[in-house]
Amino acid sequence: MIRSFLASASIAAALALAPVAASAQEEADDDFSSSQSDDGAEALAAMGGLFGSMFGEAEPLTAEQEARVPAADKVVAKLFPPGSYAKMMDETMAPMMEGVMSQFAGTPELTVAQLTGIEATELSGIEQDRLAEVVQMLDPAAQDRNNAIAKASTDMATNVMNAIEPAYRAGLTRAYAKRFTVEELSDLSAYFATPVGSKYAAESFLIYADPQVMESMNQMMPAMFEMMPKMLEEIGEITVNFPQPRTFSSLSAAEKARVAQILGRSEAELIASEPVASEDGVEAIDIEA
Repeated sequence: MIRSFLASASIAAALALAPVAASAQEEADDDFSSSQSDDGAEALAAMGGLFGSMFGEAEPLTAEQEARVPAADKVVAKLFPPGSYAKMMDETMAPMMEGVMSQFAGTPELTVAQLTGIEATELSGIEQDRLAEVVQMLDPAAQDRNNAIAKASTDMATNVMNAIEPAYRAGLTRAYAKRFTVEELSDLSAYFATPVGSKYAAESFLIYADPQVMESMNQMMPAMFEMMPKMLEEIGEITVNFPQPRTFSSLSAAEKARVAQILGRSEAELIASEPVASEDGVEAIDIEA
C-alpha cells in the first residue's frame, strides 16, 4: 500500500517526487523496522539535498534595494499574510488529492484484475455494477482507505508548505524591494490607489518568477524529503487500521460462487490465478511507482 500512495502522490504538487523516494526506499519500505527506517531516512535526506538548488540562486540585492526591504515587507504582509499557504492547500489540495486517489483506484476492471490476477481485457464484457460487486466483496475498505491516505497526503503537503512559507515570504519581500521604490511601495500599501497600480499590474505576474522568489523554493525539496519517512510511517499506521483486501480463497462459499458466476470463471481457475497474499495485503495492488 505504501508504493500505491507514492505512485498516486506523484501527481500532487508537493508530492511530485514521491516515486523517486519510493525508488530510494525500494528495500526499506517493505516493513518499518528501525534499521530500515533509518537507512531510508538517510537516503531521502541525501536525495533532498540534491534538489536544494533546483530553482536557482538569486543575485544579492544592492544596498539601495536592501534599504527598501522594510517598505516591501509591509506590502507583502498585505498581499501574502501568514497562513496563506495553509489556506491555499485547504482549498485546492484536498479536492485535487480526492481526484488523484479516485484516478489511481482505477476502473472496476483494473481493480478486479489486480485483486484476482485476471487480465483486465478479459473483463471488459462484464457490466460495471457486477464488477463493482466483486470489488466490494474483495476489498470493502477501499474507499475509506483511499480517503484516509488522501487526507494524510494533503496534511503532509500542507506541513511542507507551512515549513517553507517564511522563506517564500522573505523572497517575495526581496523581490518587491528589488522592483519598486520606497515611494511606490508606499503607494502599494495604500491599496494601489495611485498610478503606480498600473506598474504593479504589469509586474505582478513576473514577480512570482523572480529569482529572489524562486531561490526560496529551493527549501521545498529538502523539507519534503525530510518529512517523507514520517509520512511513510503514518501511511503504514493508517493501513493497519483498515481490513486488507481479501483473496478469492478467503471468500465464503456463496461469495466464491457469485464471483465465479460474474467473472465467468471456475472457482479452480480463480484460485489458481489469484495473487499471492503478503503481510501488507494482496501483492497485486502494491503498484510499483
